[in-house]
Amino acid sequence: MEPIKWSDEKIEQHLKDLPPIKDRQSKQELFLKVQAKVHYKDSKGKRLPTWSLPALATACALVIFGIFVPDLVKNGGKMEHNKMAIEANKSSKGMDAASTADEGVSFKTENKAFPVAYHAPLQGSSIEGTNQDWVTVGYLDEQAQLVIPVSFVTKPDHYLDKVNEQVKKFDPKAAGLSESPLQRAKITEEEETVIIDWPAGSIHETEEPLLKNLIALTFSNEQQKYKVEFRTDGKKGYVFSNLGPVEDWDLEVPGAPHFRYDTPTTDVFIVSLFSTGLEAKDMPKELDDALEIMDEEQGRGLKPLLPKDLQLEVKETGEHSVEITFPDTFKLSAENTEHIMMIDAILLTAESYDYDSIKISNTGLDSIGPYQLEEPIEGITGTNVYYYQ
Repeated sequence: MEPIKWSDEKIEQHLKDLPPIKDRQSKQELFLKVQAKVHYKDSKGKRLPTWSLPALATACALVIFGIFVPDLVKNGGKMEHNKMAIEANKSSKGMDAASTADEGVSFKTENKAFPVAYHAPLQGSSIEGTNQDWVTVGYLDEQAQLVIPVSFVTKPDHYLDKVNEQVKKFDPKAAGLSESPLQRAKITEEEETVIIDWPAGSIHETEEPLLKNLIALTFSNEQQKYKVEFRTDGKKGYVFSNLGPVEDWDLEVPGAPHFRYDTPTTDVFIVSLFSTGLEAKDMPKELDDALEIMDEEQGRGLKPLLPKDLQLEVKETGEHSVEITFPDTFKLSAENTEHIMMIDAILLTAESYDYDSIKISNTGLDSIGPYQLEEPIEGITGTNVYYYQ
């Protein structure tokens, strides 16, 4: 058969004859997927020059048309339909995996789209009635400048048993993090005291400035434990390179403002200022003071999630309840992922100041993400939940 000579008119006519193609994904879902891919490419290397993109797109289009259009005409478009079905199946499986928690627990987000790599906090109601629990383990960023608390959905068990399970199971490199010093330890407990036994010389000098905060964020969150004692190969105490010999520490996780941290893998975490290694006495004493600095850059990769000069009104409505009111000049968007992260950061900050019932007011919305805004939000527990794929 004589090969078809393609002209602009013939290509245009063949395009018109193709069966209609409709993507079932929402515009927001597509945008977030593309955005995540763009961020990933940016972290791996330089972008293509802007002038090269149209030329590249044109070349790809010509190759695709040269290969597929004759077959499409010959087979009545069946090949393209099958290809679309395969891609739709892959997309469906990918979305299902991303929205499924460990041990089959689905993360309830009411169909709101998140970037694939954003690790949101856990609301207790999402695991109620599922025979599931949670645990938090502290890890380090790649530069050992921050503690990143990562939470996991687990089966109910003793807290230390859940910690020991996850430090063995979780690969921090998959989320752009470094290992936890706890991965090298034998961890046991005696009443309210955690016993950590390390082999001699197993703690790196660069890990020491963050070690106390990492241990506190692992064991003292939600008032789990209040003290840690150290052992070295079974003997009392541990000798650190800079800190010298240490037998025990009292544990405390103070109230602190929260910020955004992005890893090289495009995983996004919300991290408290306490994670930088500062002491509890250096944190803002009140919630309104903490919210005031959450629009400021903090260094070490911590980025603000509140817009500059956003003034939030804080009103305590009970011993453990608070109302946070947005100004009339700022309205949230339920489709804006940054706004969902902003609410998460506010909730985690308020929770760290011992408020377990938080009313978010004057947003212009009835709901955002998994949260209903017409009533107080309760039960914010785990931070940066990681769901195994």
